[in-house]
Amino acid sequence: MSETDNHKPRRYRAEVKRVNIVKRSEQETERRWAENETPAESVEETTKEVVDDSAMEAKTSAASDQGTQLAEEAEAESSFDIRSRNKNYVDETRIMPHGEFEYVVPKETFKEHAKRKRGSSTHQGATKKATDEEIEEAEKGFVFATPRKRKKHKHHSRHGHHHHRRKFRHLALWKRILIVLAAIILAVVILTGGTFLIMHEIGRSSMHSYENAQVIPPSTDEAGKAIIPVDKTGRVITYDGVTYELNEDLIAVTFIGVDDGQGEEADLRMSDAIYILTADTVTGKVRILGISRDTMADIDLYSEEGAFVDTEKKQMAYAYAYGNEKVSGGKNTNTSISRLFYGLPFNNYFAINLNALITLNDTIGGVTLTSSMTFTSPIDGRTINEGETVTLHGKEAERYVRSRDTEVLDSNNARMQRQQEYIRAFLQSIVPAAKKDISVISKLYDEIKVNSDSSLDIAKMTYIASTALTKLRNASDIEYVSLKGEITAGEHAEMNISNENAIRTMLDVFYTPLADVPTALK
Repeated sequence: MSETDNHKPRRYRAEVKRVNIVKRSEQETERRWAENETPAESVEETTKEVVDDSAMEAKTSAASDQGTQLAEEAEAESSFDIRSRNKNYVDETRIMPHGEFEYVVPKETFKEHAKRKRGSSTHQGATKKATDEEIEEAEKGFVFATPRKRKKHKHHSRHGHHHHRRKFRHLALWKRILIVLAAIILAVVILTGGTFLIMHEIGRSSMHSYENAQVIPPSTDEAGKAIIPVDKTGRVITYDGVTYELNEDLIAVTFIGVDDGQGEEADLRMSDAIYILTADTVTGKVRILGISRDTMADIDLYSEEGAFVDTEKKQMAYAYAYGNEKVSGGKNTNTSISRLFYGLPFNNYFAINLNALITLNDTIGGVTLTSSMTFTSPIDGRTINEGETVTLHGKEAERYVRSRDTEVLDSNNARMQRQQEYIRAFLQSIVPAAKKDISVISKLYDEIKVNSDSSLDIAKMTYIASTALTKLRNASDIEYVSLKGEITAGEHAEMNISNENAIRTMLDVFYTPLADVPTALK
């Protein structure tokens, strides 16, 4: 077989080999006749060398018969033109340029052939899966398939994938390592970003829950000014000549500071601080609405077993104290706030005790502010004077936001002023850090979660933090608002909210003024 035959299909090589074997056999026969050596004599001579003397006569007789038969076959074949036979075989098989065609191989050798093809640098053929009809035809002899039109290389083709895998395997080891590391990092980024987006979207849908809002204000305020619900749900209200629409882009969370109970009410954990954080997810405007603990509101009372007892008008601070396992203090507080604003829904709260406050304060290295009161440090006994810039640590932060003179009727108002100062200073420290790394929020939450009670899950927290931090430029842009009322002396200090103050505060914080009332609402 010539060297060029090695590049031809295996089926072709097998046929050529078979023809060569026949040709050699015929040449050997011609040689023997030329030397006057009969096949019978050759067989007898061979037989004598392998048998013993006792069987010589029988073996000689059998060899003679066989030699006679071979002689007859050789005589018949000698008349056959070997060159003519080879010429006919070549004409019938029609050997064509194999690089231009697909060819068929038997099914049982297909995998082996594909493996050899991929490992060969000289084989240029293209193998396809043989059908049953093509395999049957291939058994009769080598068959060429229909010529195939060459297609442009496509990246997504099977050949393309093999090509890129081979290319990757031939890269230097350090290049392959870099590629793998880059792929891992990219996968982590995509996974993290995807999880963040999912949490963000879930939080968004759950925070904007105004579908069932039913705001039912009174018909007039104390001065006789009309309060007109333009639609039946109270989403659009006209007051004092201006029409307002409920801002459904607003998210709201009630933050509650809880004390440990003292004196006769030591078993009641009341709320000393109540603040509603609102953030407009479109404009980025952030407001903090303060509600005095002395605000008089309708409070739901529950027994120790969690059974509803009655609704009484009491200080807002009692709403958290009467919470239970069935209705938490935070939820009960939100129910009372909703009644203050004529049914406006409040569904989210985050309550912390004094231990959580101290943990938050010290986790960020203390809170620096200008003191608006003179007090003695519970840590080292030094005097901190009014107007002094000081960094509060531990119990100092608790003393600053909690202490008040209970002999003064409106002492809680002065305390709320200090609480707002502390909140501003705290946010001035935390907002820049959180804008650089949003995980700061979750780390702070992990520090205080054992001393907190909240309706916020991870999805809501992700949405609130990402929205506020991306929209808010800095903490100084936060606006502070207070629900004002008249303070009178009762069993305790009592702040009564007028309809005028309630409707104006609600419309200012939770509604948006409309330039024109929609025609459908007129």
